[in-house]
Amino acid sequence: MAYKQHFIEWFSGKQLPSYWSTTVGGASIIMNDVVDGGLKLYTTSTGTNSNFTMNFNNKRQYSHTGSVCQFTINADVQQASTTNWFLQVGLGHTVGNTGHWLSAKSAQSYFRLQTSQSESATYSADTTVANSPAWVSAKIENKSGSCELSLNGVLSATNDSGLQTSTGMQPNVYGNRGTSGSAGSNPLVCLLRYMEVYNT
Repeated sequence: MAYKQHFIEWFSGKQLPSYWSTTVGGASIIMNDVVDGGLKLYTTSTGTNSNFTMNFNNKRQYSHTGSVCQFTINADVQQASTTNWFLQVGLGHTVGNTGHWLSAKSAQSYFRLQTSQSESATYSADTTVANSPAWVSAKIENKSGSCELSLNGVLSATNDSGLQTSTGMQPNVYGNRGTSGSAGSNPLVCLLRYMEVYNT
């Protein structure tokens, strides 16, 4: 499979471009609802497993052994009033299953690197960057024998296990509130301003 695409998304305009595929289960996706533009994904339902996903509709043009995904994110996730929430942003073969992601989840105060071959995942140790609501620049680099996560320009985590072996990756976002709770005052929120993906 030849990998040649270089993709940049600024999340500008009034609606999400059609090459993105989205699903919302008790959630909403809004363009230009962020200061200086951008994309806002957030849960609106109090139901169990309220969630949002976003990907390339399974067009997997990025190499699992040689690619980079960079994005600017504000993950307002610690406010989610639930005991089983998670957020994954990065590159994956299948949303929520096989991929390499910036990970935030309940009972986890700091971002981690998640590498997954299935529902069973490998998590790095905590980085030093809290998953509190603040803008963070993230970079995930897939190599032949490892995956690296850099935050705000600093190498923050490396995994060499749980690496994806399925050919082809796509950018994706997956947020799930897990158990039920108050979504009106404490939604799971993911704000994105920029994403760039390319093969190395």
